[in-house]
Amino acid sequence: MGVKVTDGVIVLDKPGGITSFRAVEMVGRALRQKKCGHAGTLDPMATGVLVVCAGKATKIAGYIAAQEKEYESFLRFGSATDTGDAVGKEIESRPGAFAPESAVAAAVAALVGTWEQVPPAFSAVKVAGTRAYVMARQGKAVTLSPRPVTVSEARLLSWSPEGFRLFLRCTKGFYVRALPRDLGPILGVPMTVSALRRLRCGPFRIEEAVGLAELMEEGKRGEASARLLPIGKALAGFPQWEISGDAAAAVRHGGSPGPWLAGRDPGPAAGVVLLTHGKEGPVALVERLAGGQWRILRGI
Repeated sequence: MGVKVTDGVIVLDKPGGITSFRAVEMVGRALRQKKCGHAGTLDPMATGVLVVCAGKATKIAGYIAAQEKEYESFLRFGSATDTGDAVGKEIESRPGAFAPESAVAAAVAALVGTWEQVPPAFSAVKVAGTRAYVMARQGKAVTLSPRPVTVSEARLLSWSPEGFRLFLRCTKGFYVRALPRDLGPILGVPMTVSALRRLRCGPFRIEEAVGLAELMEEGKRGEASARLLPIGKALAGFPQWEISGDAAAAVRHGGSPGPWLAGRDPGPAAGVVLLTHGKEGPVALVERLAGGQWRILRGI
């Protein structure tokens, strides 16, 4: 049950104009791998790091998506849309309106911290089993509950009377598209996200991403799988413990990892550890419970 050639992750530089689902579909075609998924959606307009999981790596997509992310965005003054970005329907227009640089800098700096953000109506959050964006497109009222988010870093990169560019480092669940809605009233001017680029997702940075067109060409030559990064790198933020072959076999068959981990300390990683075995690579993500017991979170 070792790792196959098509098990791993592709760090894609997603182009604008296509959905994340479509991008994953095309990556799967290049890899000649039907089992693919992404670790964190990017809107069609957005570009940048889209981590595509192939084969066994799809099992840990949620753990990749849960890691910290970095974005660069441009917010344009003078117009607001129902989606918060340039692809939405305009709901307010004040040509020539802008906020002074000092006010923008203060508003951006105030984003740092842990606070509650209401997701945009046009989002994938479910309301009574239905995606919010489906209801919003039907013209129905959408009421979403605020969710805790953390912004570790927010920097104003540039400003002009047309708009401003900013850098954000934040947790999963933060919606950049919600900033026009939240900052507009503070700055007294309508605004829209006109450009959004994800620079990092967990350990994966834009510098190591491959363009979709380039990957598709490599796929035609049967070379796309060389772009796959190991599953272990995707979980580099967790302690990684080597276990014996007997332990790996037991864990893969659903046995408790406890007997094999007695006396080991997971350290500060909230008790979550990646178990590995030699050339087979990752075996499972396990978690230490109260009382020193262990359980399997996800077999790989």
